[in-house]
Amino acid sequence: MITEVRLGFKAVVFSLSLFTLLGLPGSAQTAQPPQGATPNPSGTTIRTTTRMVTLELVVEDSKRNHIDGLKASDFQIIEQTPSKSGEKREQKIVDFREVHVADLVPPPTASHADPGVYSNAVALAKNPVPPTILLVDGLNTPLEHQAQVHVQMMKMLRQLPSNVPVAVFLLGGRLVMLQNFTTDPKLLQAALSNVTTPAGVGISDIQPEDNPYAPGNQMGGFSPAIENDPTTRDLTAAVQEFDEETYSSGMDERVDRTVNALVSIGRNVAGYPGRKNLLWLSTAFPIVVNPGKASERLYIEQLKRVNAALSDAKVTVYPVNVAGVTTYTAYQAATRPPDVTVSGINSANQRQDSLEQGEHESMQVLADGTGGKICTGDNDLGDCVRKAVDDSSDYYEIAYYPDSPYWNGEFRNISVKTEVHGAHLAYRQGYFANPEGSPDPKQQAAQLQTECNNYLDATEIPFTARNLPADAPDQLKFSLLVDASPLTFAPSADGSRQLNLAVGVCTYNQKGWAVNLMNYPVNLKLSPQQFETVNATGKLTDTVRIPGPKPAAVRLLVKDVASGKLGSIYIKTDSLSTEKLLPPRT
Repeated sequence: MITEVRLGFKAVVFSLSLFTLLGLPGSAQTAQPPQGATPNPSGTTIRTTTRMVTLELVVEDSKRNHIDGLKASDFQIIEQTPSKSGEKREQKIVDFREVHVADLVPPPTASHADPGVYSNAVALAKNPVPPTILLVDGLNTPLEHQAQVHVQMMKMLRQLPSNVPVAVFLLGGRLVMLQNFTTDPKLLQAALSNVTTPAGVGISDIQPEDNPYAPGNQMGGFSPAIENDPTTRDLTAAVQEFDEETYSSGMDERVDRTVNALVSIGRNVAGYPGRKNLLWLSTAFPIVVNPGKASERLYIEQLKRVNAALSDAKVTVYPVNVAGVTTYTAYQAATRPPDVTVSGINSANQRQDSLEQGEHESMQVLADGTGGKICTGDNDLGDCVRKAVDDSSDYYEIAYYPDSPYWNGEFRNISVKTEVHGAHLAYRQGYFANPEGSPDPKQQAAQLQTECNNYLDATEIPFTARNLPADAPDQLKFSLLVDASPLTFAPSADGSRQLNLAVGVCTYNQKGWAVNLMNYPVNLKLSPQQFETVNATGKLTDTVRIPGPKPAAVRLLVKDVASGKLGSIYIKTDSLSTEKLLPPRT
């Protein structure tokens, strides 16, 4: 079956060998495994619902040692439903296991020996160790504190266990991967030599009340005679309101870029089994801006979104306040306070205390929401990494099906209780009760469009793309081999299974800018026999044809509509080989 979809002035053609694999009406033969596929070696069960909630639960004694041998009966899970007036209901545990990362089997990865073969599947060492991500947040960290990051990281490298894989990212004007996962200290040291950026300068880096040149302040004020004029007072009030809104809008930009970067990292490392660690080195952003004013902003919902995305990817956040112990800005020699009176200085100090408290609260929300812990005080990154690795090496995985029928997108709080004496628990604090994803093609196209600007490949849905000879000059053709285990095959009343995918292609020009999205929805209804065929192989195949003119690069996308899980691969077309490719600019 050949289907052509036109968006804008471009078109993409998908040859759905999915139908051949499944033996659907119109296919030539009974279902056969796709070329290159083998029977499902892992025995992974295909997903049939997105309603299961999974918790990674760290259980330690007072000495921070893992407590072994606990059972499901040792725990009680309580879920709170806001739409039912905060109703709290105990949930039935349907799956429980103790996880030791050393016992995990690395997932099979595609061979890249042949030119033109690309995969987003992760490759792990023979003996898995919890991977650790260092995110240096230059967007939310003043330059004077970024120098301290370099010192602490160099100290951390000397204390880091030799078998811990570490990746380094820098958030500046965009998210940049400075170094992929490695245990080589020389590579990490080279990456850490480039961890400063002025990207945050000028973006809501000073509150309007502390800007000496703002209207109404010391340097930006008027003479007493003019200030007492009603017209001038009204004008000054309007300008101050404008400055406050500008400050809030700038903070919106910082928060959105930070949230998108954290979600992108989560999707990039989702393919690694087990619990992952993210050290967020930052002074963060305040959880609330301009409280009580028309320009007030509260960022708790954005933080909950990050928590949900990272928790789904089994990523735990350990925020690191790189500022350490700070002095009041008003007392620093380089500062020009707008009001040098005692009351003015006291007000500036109170605003700084409020700002830093708000930044701490943002860190606390991310740490609590993902089961992590704030690393502050002496900022010993080596100790923080060891703590994170210890937490992620041994833990319990608990799963349950929420019994609430209300799937309206609200955030549901989770609490876990135990009567085990002296046990300290760490786990995700909740999730969004989103309804099943919509198979509406227009809505899916809009959602995929945002993925064209993502910097990193997503690994939630592993798949392999093989470059094939094109059917016509200046065209491209790829065969896709998709891992079916993360996909959702929802059961129907008649015994069939429904699979809804969104397959897409993003194209890029020579400058690395996203040009176009080409999208095709795949909506399949599988009979019990067809579902068993997929379950036996654990794979699905598809063929993507991209018409000319040939773009400079493409990103291939596979999205599971029901769960929102995503897989993506970025490929430069001028050299369709296995060499390391540069990511797109965003």
